[in-house]
Amino acid sequence: MPVFDSFAALDQAREAEGQTLGVVKPHKILGLDIAPVDNAEWTPAEREKLEQNERQIGLFDSADQKSLATLRKLPFSFYYRYESVVDGKLEQSRHKIADWEIGALFWKCKQRYGDDWESPFRQKMVDDLTSKDLSFLMGTIHRFPDQWLIVSLIYPPKQEMPISGQQSLLL
Repeated sequence: MPVFDSFAALDQAREAEGQTLGVVKPHKILGLDIAPVDNAEWTPAEREKLEQNERQIGLFDSADQKSLATLRKLPFSFYYRYESVVDGKLEQSRHKIADWEIGALFWKCKQRYGDDWESPFRQKMVDDLTSKDLSFLMGTIHRFPDQWLIVSLIYPPKQEMPISGQQSLLL
């Protein structure tokens, strides 16, 4: 998987080579935007499509094993604002986070804290994750090849630099 130091470099690879998936390593996270969605409930057409997918029996399922449980729609969209270095200059970008973990975190915070969900949610998404070595797995959607989404967040712990004069065990 190619790693890019900026969104601009990833988008250039899309235009030049048809790249539709890549890892972007942001220079700095500027913030997390939370925006209410236009419709907090599924439309009848969306609900029908979800129910149709849920009714399909998997390869190893029997008809009586399949139970219908409708996916809850997120009432908010979440976006990271971040900076990357492009040609020696800082460039700002903003992308929607489509990672399933952000939805799970929202519902967990909503269940645990009720209407006060936003503070612990931001603490995890901004304070905790940005203290790690955060990267974005970014991808496009077939119908909209020039629109990028953060498909997954990659956040291993930051690697500590060895004390000078001390060799790493992994040489």
